[in-house]
Amino acid sequence: MPSADHHDVPPVVPATPGAVPEPLPSVDFVQRPLVDEIPAALELVADDSPAAVLQARSRKPVASQVDGDEQGEESAHEAGPEVSFVVAARRKAFWRKPVVRAVLVLVLLVLVVGLLLQVAVQERDRIAATDPRARPWLLQLCEPLRCEVAPQRQIADVVIDSSSFNKARGDSYQLALAMKSKADIPLAMPAVELTLTDAQDQPVLRRVLLPTDMAAPAELPAHGEWSTSVSVIVTTGGARVAGYRLLAFYP
Repeated sequence: MPSADHHDVPPVVPATPGAVPEPLPSVDFVQRPLVDEIPAALELVADDSPAAVLQARSRKPVASQVDGDEQGEESAHEAGPEVSFVVAARRKAFWRKPVVRAVLVLVLLVLVVGLLLQVAVQERDRIAATDPRARPWLLQLCEPLRCEVAPQRQIADVVIDSSSFNKARGDSYQLALAMKSKADIPLAMPAVELTLTDAQDQPVLRRVLLPTDMAAPAELPAHGEWSTSVSVIVTTGGARVAGYRLLAFYP
């Protein structure tokens, strides 16, 4: 007797030789992780210790800070040329201001005046000799600087034109000389060195005569001539004087 749980089994159809089974429809499978990211809340639930909480909170801000630094560097690189251009433009605009230009002109004038004053002090003697009208101005300039305006010194333009040296009586000799200037400007009166020599032309005695010793003026006029006669006391210690030499110089 058949049981109540009996089920009919469908008949098996034998495969036809040479028949090609129909392909099954293809299904695209995408491999995905079971869990993309563990939420921070789950992490806190899993481990609620203070160290774990701090670590969980600090993960995302660190990444955000790194991203912010990278963005800041990129923006700085992009804004670099623009900033330098703006700085250069501001500098040019600063030097083009009327006030700045006026200050620069004033400073330049001060430097030029200072240079001219330095040249005037350095060449004061020549300037006074070339242009006597500038002498009072140069005297005023030298007053605070404690300098003096003296005649120009050009010993190459001073010539002893003539001289004589004769014995008067005892140890007294009479020196006469004449000086001439070849310069176009007044020159300072030079001093004179008198050298007495023996028969072998060896020096026996030297004597220096300053302009004050010869009662000479302070200046020798341009293309001028000056002459004088001076009494000189000579003590040679028994050496015989056979000759003399004269030399004009500036002490």
